[in-house]
Amino acid sequence: MSTQLTAGGRRRLNSAGRYAAIAALGLVMAAPLIYLVSASLMSAADVRAYPPHLVPPNVVWHNYVEAYHFLSARVIVNSFVFSIGIVAVQLAVSLPAGFALAKIPFRWTAAVLGVLVVPMFVPGNMTLIPLFIVTHQLGLVGTYAGMILPIAGQTAFATLLFRQSFTSLPAGLIEAARMDGASWLRVLASIAVPLAKPALAAYCSISFLTAWNTYIWPQVVAPDPAHQVMTVALAPLASGKYSLVSPSVGLAAAVISLAPVLAIFLLFQKWYIKGIVGTGVD
Repeated sequence: MSTQLTAGGRRRLNSAGRYAAIAALGLVMAAPLIYLVSASLMSAADVRAYPPHLVPPNVVWHNYVEAYHFLSARVIVNSFVFSIGIVAVQLAVSLPAGFALAKIPFRWTAAVLGVLVVPMFVPGNMTLIPLFIVTHQLGLVGTYAGMILPIAGQTAFATLLFRQSFTSLPAGLIEAARMDGASWLRVLASIAVPLAKPALAAYCSISFLTAWNTYIWPQVVAPDPAHQVMTVALAPLASGKYSLVSPSVGLAAAVISLAPVLAIFLLFQKWYIKGIVGTGVD
């Protein structure tokens, strides 16, 4: 009995140690975000104080009002249009393509997969100038289409991700649906997509985050205020261009920019984890 209790106590001690290590690591990773939120509620003098304050001596909610006016509603709307537009176009292209490569047999499947892999190894900076030239020749510079379509066209990763997810679907389901007279499009919409929710949610959250944080392309193709996104609007604060703006207001603007991404992750967290693990079927 004593040996059993000792073994049980050792297991509990090991478990407690693991949880303590995980909690400490999580706290270290979250510390910059916690301080960001805390400093966004301080006055400019409190932010510059030394030693720094970890908790606001006096909470200044007006920082968020000034940050909202600095960013403007137009910038926030532009950011959502840009990010959601990229995710929507990429899904419209990559979902059918991934399903076709996984479940519709044709002769050149291996060749198509090889072609899709190549762009993933090309640095984005190498294609920036050619992409801008093509966009300019099409008359899309300074438009939402010019901002969205060139980035949304980069669907190689999404196509391969969905192809891998659809490959794991039971072949019997697809064959039964086809025998019942369902078209390939109906099979995709009614069977494949509902069973691929983990991969779909994982990709949507990753793609939205990537689009939301994109800076170079929106700055190059549409720097005008009418199409400005948050990353472009916030960049001058980091360079000190707007020296009259309080640092606490800049931090509050950063929190506003962070909030949608955090909300998307929390909303899709369950499916995101399943998708990363690689499960394609509930």
